[in-house]
Amino acid sequence: MKTFNILESNPTLFIVSVIVTVCFLLIIVIGFLYCKLENDRRITNSALELGRITNSIQAGLVHFFPREKCDIHYASKGFYELLGYTKKEARDENKSSLKDFIYYRDLNTFNEIIKGKKEAINSEVRLVKKDGYVIYCLMNGNYAITKDGKQSISAVFVDITQQKKMQEMLRLDRERYRIASELSNDVLFEYDVKTDTMTYAGKHSELFGGQPNIEDYVANCYKNKDLVHPDDYGLFLEFCSQLSEGKEFLSAEYRLKGRHNNYIWCQIMGKTIYDGEKKPTHIIGKMVNVDYQKREIDALEYKATRDPLTGVYNREVTIKKIEKYINGNRNSKHVLMFIDFDDFKNVNDSHGHLVGDKVLINVIERIRSVFIEGEIIGRIGGDEFAVFAGHIQSDEEVVRKANMLIKALNASYVDNNCTIKISGSVGIATYPDDGIHYEQLIQCADKALYHVKSKGKNNYMLYGTIN
Repeated sequence: MKTFNILESNPTLFIVSVIVTVCFLLIIVIGFLYCKLENDRRITNSALELGRITNSIQAGLVHFFPREKCDIHYASKGFYELLGYTKKEARDENKSSLKDFIYYRDLNTFNEIIKGKKEAINSEVRLVKKDGYVIYCLMNGNYAITKDGKQSISAVFVDITQQKKMQEMLRLDRERYRIASELSNDVLFEYDVKTDTMTYAGKHSELFGGQPNIEDYVANCYKNKDLVHPDDYGLFLEFCSQLSEGKEFLSAEYRLKGRHNNYIWCQIMGKTIYDGEKKPTHIIGKMVNVDYQKREIDALEYKATRDPLTGVYNREVTIKKIEKYINGNRNSKHVLMFIDFDDFKNVNDSHGHLVGDKVLINVIERIRSVFIEGEIIGRIGGDEFAVFAGHIQSDEEVVRKANMLIKALNASYVDNNCTIKISGSVGIATYPDDGIHYEQLIQCADKALYHVKSKGKNNYMLYGTIN
């Protein structure tokens, strides 16, 4: 009341007070309006920036209501471009629901996806483009509740059609390899260099048994020794070395023990995969069952190198093997024994060539039984044979082998209650004393043989003892 009386008695002061009050209120109102306008501007700029971002990404952003026929509340420009539309074209065609773009065969799947009531959506669905082309899309989204309590979904659709095509191509490639492996005798394998793990596929279990995955394959290669043919173990170790070194191309050929304890010839081929630092990571390859081919080749080679009647080497191969042996072992002593059956013509004349052949086969088997593997036995004429033994340590060993041979030649063959007595004469030449080539040795052995024949047969003689 006192303040009012003062203002009433002083009109000028009253007017100034009113003006100050009004100005203060105006400042407050203007400040409020400015803050509101600035906030609206920031919101508008954020919305524009969000729109630019969503429209620039190579995907489509859609906000829709799953409980209202999937009506689209918002769709980015990228979504329409993904399907070959503009927003106006989609609106003109009355495509206001997301289901208008879903491939008809995926509608049930889509309904199950959006009704799942999960916190997140991560599924594949097919969409139909404006030109009718169907594309595969990855749908990632989340559920939300609007202010008015409605459930909504915000989802991003990414075109994965090319990835699906590549995935299908890879699947077909794997299927082709699987079928090719099943239709052939091939066994596919993959070796992990880092973990030292070998993984087999195809017919591995069928052919070899055991598990398809082998850990510490190279580290424990010695444990697999029993699975490899003894003569091929060195080849297997060399293959393991190629695996551990990450050699670009791998190849090997050796025999593996089959599930029935039979040995199977296998041809192994592989190629190494490297990482970005050129370090080997995996080796992919195949193991081909070449057992039949190898046996066919061995059979052909046997026929080409062997005497068809007795199974020993034929003349050409005998000469080549002796020459090769001499060339590789020139600093050692070797012996060549030249054999001729005594009076064998009488056997053929008296009993026929069929019986004569049987007699030859029988006696040659006796000769083969007394010589070790690696010593060369060959037929160089009708009833003439040669035995070549390498690395003779002394003259006594020559005599011992000669006596063994004479004993094997002295035999009786029984045919149709008829006993046929067999004997043979042997001429012997030694390397290098009597010659350094096959022709020289056989000539000297032939001369020694002639002396045996002239002195009663059924004996042996060394060329060096001829007077």
